[in-house]
Amino acid sequence: MIPIDELQEAELQKTRIACAYLFSSQLARSDIFLKQLDFGTLKKSYLKKAKMYHPDLYRHEQKEVIDKKIERFIKIRESYELLSSFFDEKSHTISEKTIRKGKIIAIGGAKGGIGKSLYTANLGVFLANKGLKTVVVDLDLGGANLHLYLGETFIKCNINDFINNKVSSLQNIIIPTKYGPYLIGGDSSQLGAANINYMRKLKLMNAIKKIDADYIIIDLGGDTSYNIIDFFLLADHGIVMTTCDPASYIDAYNFIKTALYRKLNRLFGPESKYKDQKDHKLELLIRKATVPEKGSKFINMENLVEEVKREMPQSLPVLSEAILTFNPNLIVNRVPPNYNVSQIVDRIREVATKMLSINVRYLGCISYQKEIELSARNLVPVVSKSTDCDLAKNMSQIVDTLMCK
Repeated sequence: MIPIDELQEAELQKTRIACAYLFSSQLARSDIFLKQLDFGTLKKSYLKKAKMYHPDLYRHEQKEVIDKKIERFIKIRESYELLSSFFDEKSHTISEKTIRKGKIIAIGGAKGGIGKSLYTANLGVFLANKGLKTVVVDLDLGGANLHLYLGETFIKCNINDFINNKVSSLQNIIIPTKYGPYLIGGDSSQLGAANINYMRKLKLMNAIKKIDADYIIIDLGGDTSYNIIDFFLLADHGIVMTTCDPASYIDAYNFIKTALYRKLNRLFGPESKYKDQKDHKLELLIRKATVPEKGSKFINMENLVEEVKREMPQSLPVLSEAILTFNPNLIVNRVPPNYNVSQIVDRIREVATKMLSINVRYLGCISYQKEIELSARNLVPVVSKSTDCDLAKNMSQIVDTLMCK
């Protein structure tokens, strides 16, 4: 909310101009709009406009075009800084009143044993403790154990019952847990459970999107199979977890790369908003770039964009939007004391920018804590015992960063 009645005429004029840059001249003239504007709406509009005019997207254009984009980008940034100054710091953080229903968070990573299930369980408890209806879903179909970290040693029904049509709705298998979040448990005892066919996967994806909750947190398996990646791409917020181990953060980058390639190759799939705009030539160029023939080299996204721009410019907006809207998040887990985690984060982000033309957002790290390891054996989530523990503090920072998008 902007207190326009308290502003001097010159201040109000500057505020309306800033609003015009970030929204429209019509909304800038509306007192009702300015009075009802919230920080979440402001942030969303700023990110959308900043992406549209970011000069990096036009570095191959003529100088006068780039100069105009830079000028516009600066105006957008200055407008955001002016308008955001009307909101106090507390309004920037997560609030149950501003949470949208059904936000899906997926926790992935191409390596098993790095703490994804433990983190998912504690994140579920953390959000539930804020009064948010939270459902955690175990989609590690080949190694389900999320229920254990929420203190549930036995679950009567699990997600395989829905996949195999034994129950008609996910609602039939959602159970409450003693620590706050609701749970849809998994079962890895069924041979081939992780290899569900496409139609069953599509059915499950649609059902997850319809779960009645403030937040739905998906715990994914530790690999880059299509089933895992498709559920990662389903999420509103995709989180990739790594540790400080070189094999882990190399696998984290490979997970991000595979997810982007999968998204591009599914651009016209039945789950996509472009399903009715099928473009066979664009599909062929994407496949050529992301699934090269034997002996051919992978090409980076910048080269793919340039080829599409040259060969079929009418298809460029579709490809560009797909790349721009792929925004993975990174968490580094089990960080030892005094460890410089920035060297890992910077390396992943640098390679992702250079090869994939995407921005990987770093959410924060989770320090190594003996209590977390003990909780895996005691089956009691750490954040359920103390709201002031180190993990709760780490998680609070991560959640605030994640939601300010």
